[in-house]
Amino acid sequence: MSKKSALHIAKGVEDAPFINPKWKGAKRLKQDTESLAEAVLQGDITALSLAITVAESTSPEDELRCRALMNRLHPESGGAFRIGISGVPGVGKSTFLEAYCSFLLNHDPDARIAVLAVDPSSEWSKGSILGDKTRMESIGKSNRVFIRPSASGGRLGGVARSTFEAVTLCEAAGFNFIFVETVGVGQSETVVSKLTDCFLFLAMPGTGDELQGIKKGIMEMADVIALNKCDGDRIQQAEQSAIELQGALQLMTRAQDHWQPPVLQISALHATGMEDMWSALDRFKRHGQLNGWMDKRRSAQQEYWFKSTIGDLLFERMSAKENWGKERDDLLAQIAKGKVSPFEASRLLMDKILA
Repeated sequence: MSKKSALHIAKGVEDAPFINPKWKGAKRLKQDTESLAEAVLQGDITALSLAITVAESTSPEDELRCRALMNRLHPESGGAFRIGISGVPGVGKSTFLEAYCSFLLNHDPDARIAVLAVDPSSEWSKGSILGDKTRMESIGKSNRVFIRPSASGGRLGGVARSTFEAVTLCEAAGFNFIFVETVGVGQSETVVSKLTDCFLFLAMPGTGDELQGIKKGIMEMADVIALNKCDGDRIQQAEQSAIELQGALQLMTRAQDHWQPPVLQISALHATGMEDMWSALDRFKRHGQLNGWMDKRRSAQQEYWFKSTIGDLLFERMSAKENWGKERDDLLAQIAKGKVSPFEASRLLMDKILA
C-alpha cells in the first residue's frame, strides 16, 4: 500500500469486525509485532487498542516494539481528516461529539471515526469525555467508532507523542475522521494544533467581557468557532455573541492560508446546526487542499515532531551520563542564589556533559 497524502481521505473498512477471524489471540500478538501490525491494517479494533497500549508503555521492550510498529504503519497513515476540539469549561464537548459524530455516521456511510484525548497537565483525564465512555454511549456502540482515553504521561515525550502515535495507528486502521479532544488547559491547545488539520473551538453565548477571554491566542489558532447551547432563552444572546466574535476575527489576518474562520451557532443538546458544522469543516478541508496549505501544515508538523524528539532524546542521553544529577543540582543552586542566569547555566551543563 502506498503512502497517502493529506489530499486523500481513506475509505472506511466496510463492516470491520471487532475481532479479526484470522487473529490467533492477544498473547501471540504480543509476541509478534508484525502480526499486530497486519491486524491493525485490517481494521481490527482490539488489535488497534493493543497497539496504542504498546505505544503508551514505558517498558524498554515495548519501546522497541513501538518503533517497529511505527516503522511498519507510518507509511500507511496520513489519509484521515484530523480535527482538534477545545472549548471553555462546561461548553459541552462530549454532547457535541455525540451529536456531530451521530450526524456524520448517518451522513457518510464510509465514515469511520476515532476520538482521542490529549491532556499534557494530567496523567489521566478523569472527568473528560473519554474518562467516561458512557457519556458517549450512542456512538460508542457503533463498530465504526473508536474511543480512546487520554494517554498517560510517563514515557518520553509525554502524552503529546503518545497521541501522535495513536493518530498514526488509527489512520493505518482505516479511520478517516479523527477527533483529538483537549482536556487540560493552556498548553493542550498548542499541542493539539501540532497534531491536527483543523482546530475547532467551542464557546458559549456570553457578554463581551466573557468573550474577551477567548479573543487572545485561541482565536488566532481556531479554524472554526462554534457557539454551543444556542437554544431556549439564549438564542438572542447567541446572535449578539456571534456578531462580536465575527468582529474580532475580522481584525485578524491569516496570510498563511487566506481563511476566514466562520462563527457557527449550534445546539448539541438538540442536535441543531450539525449540517452547518459539516459544511464549515468540509469547506475548510477543501480550501486547504486547493491551495496546498493542508500539506504544508502537515509538513510543518512533521518538522516540529522531529525537532521536539531530538530534544527529548538529547535530554534522555544527558540524564544517563555519570554525575549528571550532581552537575545539574549544583547549577540549580547557583541559579537560586542569583550567581548565574538559567541560560548560562544551561550552556555550562551542556559543555560539561557533552565534552
